[in-house]
This record gives sequence, C-alpha cells and structure tokens, in this order.
Amino acid sequence: MKKIFTFITVMLIAMSAMAQDLKSTDYHDQLVITIDGNTYPAEQAVITISEEAKEGKYTIKLNQFSFNGLLVGDVTMTGVKGDDDTEGFTYYSTTQTATITNGDALIMGMLGGKIDVTVKDGSRSKDGKFYAMITLVVPGVGNVDAVFGDNNFDGTSINGVSSDDDKVAAIYALNGARVSTMTRGVNILKMQSGKTIKVFNRR
Repeated sequence: MKKIFTFITVMLIAMSAMAQDLKSTDYHDQLVITIDGNTYPAEQAVITISEEAKEGKYTIKLNQFSFNGLLVGDVTMTGVKGDDDTEGFTYYSTTQTATITNGDALIMGMLGGKIDVTVKDGSRSKDGKFYAMITLVVPGVGNVDAVFGDNNFDGTSINGVSSDDDKVAAIYALNGARVSTMTRGVNILKMQSGKTIKVFNRR
C-alpha cells in the first residue's frame, strides 16, 4: 500500500513539473472582422496560445471575442496542430467546434456554449508575433472572418508582403474585386509564384 501511495505521489509531482514547463503566450494585436463583405474597424484583441502536453498540439483562446457590438466571450480551441519550420515559425491550422466561456449569457445560451471555428492555413507565430486568419460560423449571421495581426514578420516587406524574389502579381479586395493598390483593411495578394496571401493594411 505504501509503495502505491509513493508511486502516485511521484506521478503527481512529475505531472505538475511537466505542466509548469508548458508555455503560454499572450499576443496583443489588431483584429479585423468581415461579415458578408463588410469590414469593420480594427479593434485591439488578445489571443493566448498555450502548449499542450501532447507534442505539437496547442490551445488557442480568442479572449473576449466580440463583433458588431455583441460579446461572444472567450473562444477556446484545443488540440490545434502546430508545425515548426526551419525559419523559426510555428504554423497552425484546425477546424473544430470550440467552447465559449465568460461571455454574454444570452448569446452563450443561444450558441449552446459552442461555436464552429476554422484557423486557416498560413496562420503562424514567431518571436512574440502571431498572424491568424480565423472563420467563426455564427448561427443567424453566417461566416464571421477575423484577421488577427499582419503577415509582416521580417520588416523587409512592402505593406506586409515579402519582397525577396516573389513579386505581387495582382491585388484583390475581400469581395474578390481586383484593385490597383492596397486598400485599407484586408487585401488578398496573388504572387507571381501563384501563392495567395491575405494582408491587413492599416493605412
């Protein structure tokens, strides 16, 4: 009996030490919301990314998410896949039903404490900066597209677009209309390589 008690104690201490080693980071940046092609003014937001015990998995929490004056609450996604690359970036992607806590009781009740969320390919973090493209499916509203931060990580870009060898071939507004220059808000850039990038322009 004493051996079992000692084993359980050792396991609890080991689990506690592992939990303390797991990192959690708060990212502060602008969040731009687009609903049915209408882009709303950017607001300050906080997203928390926490490592999970399972390697390569993360919890992403969009703190106190609100849009159009409606407070949804803390939107938490768990088991989000994170892939590291050779340049120090971690790329995230997931489609799942997230939980909602600490929100408006009426809205949380209408949503049943859950919301379908997609973190799109291309969402990434590095050196204290996080860029994310997130779609939340809100019943009665439809898709709510949220862009957090901008995709300029190295400072050697023009309007957030890397200008190494790959040049911008075309610029599009969120509604798909081609434009001659970047507009204020979210722009979709098609590069000469064929790659497509979403960029938030503050000007």
